Amino acid sequence: MKKYTCMICILMFVMLTLCGCGSKNETFEYNIAYLDKSETELVYEGYNAVGNQTYELIGELIDRMKSAPESKDAIVPGFDVTDIKSYELTPEGYVIINFDTGYNTLTHVKEILCRAAIVKTLCQIEGVNGVEFYVNETPLTNASGDVYGYMSEETFVDNTSGETTYKQTLNASLYFADSSGKKLVKVPIVVTIDGTISIEELIMEQLIDGPYGIENVDESLRGAIPQKTTVNQITVREQICYIDLNQDFITSVDNIDKEVTLYSVVNSLVELHDINKVQFSIDGETMKFFGNSDIRFDAPLERNLEIIKD
Repeated sequence: MKKYTCMICILMFVMLTLCGCGSKNETFEYNIAYLDKSETELVYEGYNAVGNQTYELIGELIDRMKSAPESKDAIVPGFDVTDIKSYELTPEGYVIINFDTGYNTLTHVKEILCRAAIVKTLCQIEGVNGVEFYVNETPLTNASGDVYGYMSEETFVDNTSGETTYKQTLNASLYFADSSGKKLVKVPIVVTIDGTISIEELIMEQLIDGPYGIENVDESLRGAIPQKTTVNQITVREQICYIDLNQDFITSVDNIDKEVTLYSVVNSLVELHDINKVQFSIDGETMKFFGNSDIRFDAPLERNLEIIKD
């Protein structure tokens, strides 16, 4: 009797062990993409869907992305500041998502990651070939005004260098001084961000370095910003870029108008879709005028089109 009891106990132990192993190795139908708390990479959580029809699954996975992730180290991809007004599935298998205007408050790196999270999640659904974003019924565009159009998983590249797990190539525009030093010239560029530095910081770095390392640029163009300028801090809130620079920024560049120096920065940053104005400070202090000029420097500045060379 003791022998049989012992065997039963062993069998129960083995069954419980197998059950435990099975739960650890559970597989899921879908991986829901979220952002990590530092907002520099995507993280994933497994999910088994209830629905089985394409349109039904789109709504279910969107609802899941809106819900708080199980991990305390993950956050929802943008749904804390924006919401989806509507979405549709075209006969060709493309999802068109229309966000409210809260989408425009997403800062640049976070916006890219949120877009990547949503696209990567929805493109797992059989029958979904791509996703297009709209904001308040208007197609989402890049910094150059080009429509993103339909995006797929391949649109977003994972970085395996070990620095971060995500990078994205973007179009941007820089404004440099012409040969006279009295006008600005627009120079389109392509930059790659990987979450370790913001697009705003990259733009400022290139403006300080000048146009000299950029391919196919008119050799007569000049950097309009003093090369000893450093960026103390740069943030974007409610479509205003707040940038704090050191004292060198207010010094003069030989044969370049002060207005050209100032709007080299403003016009370049306002090209980004989430920035409408730029507010400057110098070493943490707001100054009434820009250096020794009569240009007001104590309020947010908008793009200046008149200073751009035809």
